[in-house]
Amino acid sequence: MVPALDRTIARAVRLAFGLRAEAVTPRSRLGLRFKVRFPNQVGADRVLNAVALKTLFGAPSVAVDFGTATTFDCVDASGAYAGGAILPGPNLAARALHEHTAKLPLVPVRRPARAVGRDTVECLQAGLYFGYLGMIREVLARTKDELGGRPRVAATGGLAPLFLKDLPGVTHAPDLTLTGLRLSHEILHHG
Repeated sequence: MVPALDRTIARAVRLAFGLRAEAVTPRSRLGLRFKVRFPNQVGADRVLNAVALKTLFGAPSVAVDFGTATTFDCVDASGAYAGGAILPGPNLAARALHEHTAKLPLVPVRRPARAVGRDTVECLQAGLYFGYLGMIREVLARTKDELGGRPRVAATGGLAPLFLKDLPGVTHAPDLTLTGLRLSHEILHHG
């Protein structure tokens, strides 16, 4: 069943462009099994990442998606979507520090030369970059241990290139979600 808003959008697309809009959900017939408690809570972006992971990287595999949230999506050894992890993205954390403190400026997330900043901007950038790098490494290490085998890891999203040089063995897949969208279309319409 497509929610009312999705039906409204689908109707608008049909009227405006003469096209039939489709929503990708965990219920879509993509040949992807879900080993999570509540499959219907899995977002379309995470479904698309899993479809692309399974096709391009095999099983087991992990996507680290550096968006507004940094998400980890896992395909287990059987090829099923096994869940993952979600944490706030670095840009969201930078904004939160700026908006919820009295004097901290909004800074771009960058890789600083050192961990010990010499002014407020350097301190923020050191904390954001190295703090996130530590979180990513820890979540990724535990994820790989829990999946077992030798999972391949792909990084996607806007900040992926910034962190890749400090994440050896991680492959850059800049269009992973869009590739999942293309693959989903092919699966749904061409079998």
